[in-house]
Amino acid sequence: MMEKNYTVQELGKILSDMYENADLNRQSTSIHLFGIMYAPYIINNGYTPKQIINHSTLKDSYYTEVNKGINIYKCISSGKYDIQLVLGQTENKEIKQNTVATTYQTVELFDFITNPFSHRYLTSLLAKPFVILAGNSGTGKTCIARNLAAWLERKDAMGRANHLLVPVGADWTDNTKLLGYFNPLANDGAGHYVKTEILRFLEDAGANPHIPFFLILDEMNLSRVERYFSDFLSIMETVSYGEGSPDVFLELDGYPGGKLLFPKNLFITGTVNVDETTYMFSPKVLDRANVIEFKPEAADVLGNFISDSAAQAIEPAEAGMAESFLALAQTIRGSSRLVEGVKIEEVERILRAVYEAVQDTDFAFAFRTTKEMRHYVNAAYAIEPTASIVSVLDQQVLQKILPKIHGNRSQLKDLLEKLSQVCQTFGLKESEVKIDFMQKRLRNSQFASFM
Repeated sequence: MMEKNYTVQELGKILSDMYENADLNRQSTSIHLFGIMYAPYIINNGYTPKQIINHSTLKDSYYTEVNKGINIYKCISSGKYDIQLVLGQTENKEIKQNTVATTYQTVELFDFITNPFSHRYLTSLLAKPFVILAGNSGTGKTCIARNLAAWLERKDAMGRANHLLVPVGADWTDNTKLLGYFNPLANDGAGHYVKTEILRFLEDAGANPHIPFFLILDEMNLSRVERYFSDFLSIMETVSYGEGSPDVFLELDGYPGGKLLFPKNLFITGTVNVDETTYMFSPKVLDRANVIEFKPEAADVLGNFISDSAAQAIEPAEAGMAESFLALAQTIRGSSRLVEGVKIEEVERILRAVYEAVQDTDFAFAFRTTKEMRHYVNAAYAIEPTASIVSVLDQQVLQKILPKIHGNRSQLKDLLEKLSQVCQTFGLKESEVKIDFMQKRLRNSQFASFM
């Protein structure tokens, strides 16, 4: 219950004070917090963010920042988030300190990484816990994964961190490199389960369910992914994130208890190079991931000759950031509805056109893809409430549809022409550029693929 009311003039003064008293580089965040804290008064009185800005000392353009805070309040108060937001008097309610503030800061402040792909990487992780970063060696794939993990770092009493980087070897022909194996000859014939570093990491993740754990598989396609990673590919499809959803387990012969809890707080990033030493991905793998291709601009590459832009020490984020990141991800994945404010008619027109272009080929998509696209849209709008739905769907065509397309001229010529026309019609600019590249490759070598 609200204890008092505020005039629009009073709210403008409060906003000015919060902004002027904010720490350096936290002024935008102070506006978001104002929107969260005073949203009930703004909504109940029918005030608009522009009216409040007009009665403050802030620039007119800052009304969008107030609106972001109000949207966060609406999300939190909807009950979909595991967050209790208390304004005014309370009745024995426990407040989760810092969570309200840090939920939005987590996605807002990741721009400290200068890599232009950071926004799409973060959105992809929020939407689904498996992301593939593809590109030539030295383009920053591993760097961005390490940086995010280091920024959201948490350590236990033993000094073990919530992130692990493991180089994949060419000898990974089964799951024993990931999950270990039972040695029946150990302990004088009593047997012993040999644990890998990754398995211990999974155990730590299971024991700390409110903290995100980041597993980075470097050069993931040095071995055939579907061989050593098949258990993960299958079980990820059975995990649900709604409130009260059941736990899922990996069945391991000889492991104590016979099964290992698959942690819902696990985020897996695979970095891949495409050359003569690596393997192509199967449709089963590509269908279960967002694929982000790293192709830095020439100016960035040449500029690195003068100044090493990648050399930076990453300090862990403020307390509560990591937990808020995980809470946001699980909320997004647990939702079965599209975020409010998105014009469903526009989404249907674009996806229907893409679907009709690929439906009679080997690259058609189905329920899993559309579900994960919905999660991606929700994640994108959690990061930026004023995002363009066309731009967001463009990213999903680029990351979910095009990576599976490969073949010779007779297979792809008409398909790529149809997809190119769809992109031109709806303004899917990034996908259009990639399709144009694939068409050029098809003309030159009679074969084309995404990577």
